[in-house]
Amino acid sequence: MPYLLLLALFLAFGMEPSQPLQPLTGGALWYSVRATLAFVVLVAVLARGLGWWGMFQKRKLEQGLPAFPRAYSALALGLDLFCLVAFAAVIHRYEWPRAVRGLMGGRPHHLVTDALTLLPFVLMQASYWWGLCPVRRPAYGFELESRRPRVADRALFVWRRARQSFGLVLPVLILYILLTDLAAWMWPGLLTGRWGLPIEALTMAALVLCLSPYFIRLAWPTSSLPRGALRTRLENQARRLGFRCADILVWDTEYRVVNACVTGSLPGLRYVLLTDGMIQSLSEDEIAAVFGHEIGHIAHRHLLFFGFFFLGSFGVLALLSNWLDPSLAWMAQALGNVLHSSLPLAIEGEGVLILSALYFLVVFGFLSRRFERQADVYGCRSVSCGQHECPPHHEVEGPSNGLTGPCPIGIRIFTNALLGVAAHNGIERRKRSWRHGSIERRIQFLEGLEGRPEAVAHFERGVSRLRAVVSIGLITALVWAFSGGTLDALFSMR
Repeated sequence: MPYLLLLALFLAFGMEPSQPLQPLTGGALWYSVRATLAFVVLVAVLARGLGWWGMFQKRKLEQGLPAFPRAYSALALGLDLFCLVAFAAVIHRYEWPRAVRGLMGGRPHHLVTDALTLLPFVLMQASYWWGLCPVRRPAYGFELESRRPRVADRALFVWRRARQSFGLVLPVLILYILLTDLAAWMWPGLLTGRWGLPIEALTMAALVLCLSPYFIRLAWPTSSLPRGALRTRLENQARRLGFRCADILVWDTEYRVVNACVTGSLPGLRYVLLTDGMIQSLSEDEIAAVFGHEIGHIAHRHLLFFGFFFLGSFGVLALLSNWLDPSLAWMAQALGNVLHSSLPLAIEGEGVLILSALYFLVVFGFLSRRFERQADVYGCRSVSCGQHECPPHHEVEGPSNGLTGPCPIGIRIFTNALLGVAAHNGIERRKRSWRHGSIERRIQFLEGLEGRPEAVAHFERGVSRLRAVVSIGLITALVWAFSGGTLDALFSMR
């Protein structure tokens, strides 16, 4: 997930005042333009310097000294944060959004205006990737070019990074802007009415649900899995489990990443992606187990529930924001009178952002980890023979056999796949993951299910109860926030 881009979008559009911005003119306009260009150039210079330093440190890396990777990571993270701080200064200190409106002559071309507002951040990121091209950091380890990269190499590197970072978010943003403009043109006053927000949210959710698989293919280079023994086995497995998808794709990561994912809740718009690194590194049995894990997300309707969770969370955030607003408003006003007139709006916006981050970190993180374990169990069952005591183990074939319980060998196959993913991605077994949990805890949980079908049933009932409780809570919060008007207040800065 491109968190840096999401933060940049919040800085650019999440704290705009409810009244239209007045365009800058004359000297103030060109002062803002010069300051913005200066920040872009500064990021480019810093990134180029860090890239050159990385090339000169190659000898230390070849000698096995770990100091360079750690130092590079810290400096690269610092430059990432500097890009964000520089963009915040451009937006709020040098009033770049008002400068854009001045350059546009005050004409309300929303898509063009929003694109130009975000342009400094895009240029900073492109300069950052261009400069750091000599020192590439994949999911594990480091790669250093033996020679200075050519212009074509740098351009290809920037293009790939741009696809990964922007391809999942910017199409959704463009779709939202176009949908809003179309609704304002065809049905004036609809979005400003009482039912405007629910209609807008549901329409966007439906469109994203249908189009997200294409956004993924736009962001990540993919190709269809070639015909052969692996594809035949996965297709047979999908038929046996009643799973349908448009295609099984190979995700090109230059063999740097070992991973898989499924996208799309509708069968005709659904893809399963396997990285080239996974196909090269894992055995056929292990790939089938991972493939079963991804099918498990669909079989248990995790993607649909996540969509419902995000929509329902608007109500929760509206209620929390309404509860926190008086304290934030008092603090913002007190500091704003002393420091800067734009500070109250910034403090209130940051408060909403921090509140949202904590909510998703705790609630969504816990829900996601339970769903991952449920998909893990499904992955074990997808390669199991149905016997609670095995070996001997035999591969289940044919569409009529259905899904069997997890057998010891099936659990062993899937846990070996988890260990392979961790090893090839350079992930520590005990390292915690916000959404997935640690590899070690996931393996311990699965091993604890061997020969215990009652434990599997107990776990499944627990996940069902969790879904029911979360659903009731989200629906209650959404109805409460909508009926009380707090949902409208949350989006008053749209």
